[in-house]
Amino acid sequence: MDIWTVIVGVGVIVGIVAGIVQVVQYVHDRREKSALPKEEATTSPTHSVPQIPQNLPPRSEFIGREAEKARVHEALRSRYPLTSIDGIGGIGKTVLALEVAHECLHASKGEDPTAGIATFEGFIWTSAKDLDLTLNALLDAIARTLDYPGIAQQPVEEKRIAAQKLLQEKPYLLIVDNFETITDEGVRGFLLNLPEPSKALITTREQKLRQVWAISLKGLAEPEALALIRTTGRRLGLPALEQGDDRTLLHLYEATGGAPLAIKWAVGQIKQRGQSLDTVLAALHEARGDIFDNVFARSWNLLTKDARQVLIVMPLFATSASRAGLEAASDVHHFALNEALGQLVEMSLVEATNELHQARRRYSIHPLTQAFAVNKLQQEPKIQRTAQQRLAEFYQSFTRKHGGPWNLEGFTQLEPELPNLLAVIDWCWQRQLTDWAKNIFSGISHFMVIRGYWNDVMDLAQQAVKKAIEEGDELTAARFRVWPIGWLHRQRGDLDLAEEHTTWALSVFDRFDEGNTAYAKRNLGRIFQERGELERAEQSVKEAIALYESIGDTGQLYWATVNLADLKLQRGDLDAAWALSEEALAYARQSGHPEYSAVYILGGVAYRRGELQQAQVFWEKALTQMKHANHLDAISDVLFELAQIEIKMGQEETARRRLLSALEAYRRLDMQSKVQETEELLARLPEPLARIE
Repeated sequence: MDIWTVIVGVGVIVGIVAGIVQVVQYVHDRREKSALPKEEATTSPTHSVPQIPQNLPPRSEFIGREAEKARVHEALRSRYPLTSIDGIGGIGKTVLALEVAHECLHASKGEDPTAGIATFEGFIWTSAKDLDLTLNALLDAIARTLDYPGIAQQPVEEKRIAAQKLLQEKPYLLIVDNFETITDEGVRGFLLNLPEPSKALITTREQKLRQVWAISLKGLAEPEALALIRTTGRRLGLPALEQGDDRTLLHLYEATGGAPLAIKWAVGQIKQRGQSLDTVLAALHEARGDIFDNVFARSWNLLTKDARQVLIVMPLFATSASRAGLEAASDVHHFALNEALGQLVEMSLVEATNELHQARRRYSIHPLTQAFAVNKLQQEPKIQRTAQQRLAEFYQSFTRKHGGPWNLEGFTQLEPELPNLLAVIDWCWQRQLTDWAKNIFSGISHFMVIRGYWNDVMDLAQQAVKKAIEEGDELTAARFRVWPIGWLHRQRGDLDLAEEHTTWALSVFDRFDEGNTAYAKRNLGRIFQERGELERAEQSVKEAIALYESIGDTGQLYWATVNLADLKLQRGDLDAAWALSEEALAYARQSGHPEYSAVYILGGVAYRRGELQQAQVFWEKALTQMKHANHLDAISDVLFELAQIEIKMGQEETARRRLLSALEAYRRLDMQSKVQETEELLARLPEPLARIE
């Protein structure tokens, strides 16, 4: 064997050994990489921009939600480690989360401007929609998505520590969809202890996590919902929807409450099953279709018995409900009611306003939830009937406490309940529970007149008169005919009708009721005054005053004295008008009635005397008090008077604004003579100067 053969043999052996060493080193490096955080395992400088690991599903159609999206981005930029998007099923939580995640991904790659958008080194998407997501499964998803398979092979506790270390090294975004279905408490603990700088974004139907930046989704706004209807119609080849007018499409928006899933379902029904818009709307209103199983079935099964009871009585309310109203209708009380409402709010089935005071908090439900609850309630007719009766009894007591004449503090309680009260009155009349209906209406009639609900109060009063006459109850019919029917006709200038109703009522009162006789005479006096029959008017009002004095009704003495002062003012007896107004103020202070009507007459006296500044002081004071009471027609009257002073003072623009406000109210109240008088005064004002831009 020559020397060259030996050299070649040695070279081969060295090459084999070197190859083995390289293989061993490669295997060692791979093992090290799988057990270490990524930045420790990656040493090669050959990649200028590392690939961002992510497993995000593809983007889906996204319309609107700009404000909500901005809030999610703001939360991800904050120090809060956990952000929550909550809302009922089908409201668009997942789509919003996915859109935000993709925007963050593009910003992280430098593909889009990054202003206002957080950037991350990786994105992990997990979903508990079709499986019970455990902590072990969540940790595996983190390890596999970020390309650390070695972590996934470890025991769960070691896996958790390794994953937390990984998330602490670099900022990653972890998204957990359908969080409400997760039963493993380990997932909750892991998310609540997520280390900086990583963040978590969850979507949930429940609001159980407190240490979060929460964004609650409602239905799409009207323009957004119409855009989604048209876009979906275009995608499915339905030109009738794509090009449909707003009025037609609004029916679909209202039935779905702007819930994107319900909108897409409805359009799909029209396309795939050939249904008409009317049949689809009927299905939505009646809670028919698989959309309701998708949105509500799981939530319903999770509710306690008390929470179900509260939810199914929600449709008995025409608008939002108070806690007291829900307690009465559901027959769920105290702590049990708190727990039931808490669960319903957490599961996004009921929405609560943010008032800190419990008595002022209002509860409402989404239109889809409403349809679902109606369907459930109709399956329990006995529960429905009993709950409605309890609610009617509750509103009788409620209006007795908060209604009546000039209960201004009580009026603030009546305002949000008015649609509910009207619905309960209608329900009582339909079931011949006329006493309940009349009692509730009597309690709110003064409130409705003062606040300007004149058409509604007229309709209710006429219905009450009809029911009373059918039952042979002349006295009740007479009360409603003089108030509010006769009063409203006089205010609107229908003096003959006003006199007809009031005279008929007076004939009944003469036989039964001295107090109401006085009121009828006072109202007749005001009718005569409007006609210019001032002597008859004064005689009638003085008769009313005598009757009120005999029965000691200080409150009504106030109003009758104000009426007499107004008559004296109209007749030019300014000293008598002034003295009577001061006498009326004393009655107001004794009875607790508002003083502004007497102050208004004092302003009129000052104006007639030419004391414009004093008149202005009185009328401004009256206006402040009238606005506190929100007495619509009285506010308009004093605005009209103040405008006349301002015209004399050369303040035409201020006068114009006051007159326009008065005119708007007079039109709403259908006070045609006042409308004409205000329009004539406005026409005499010079044209406003063009604004220089």
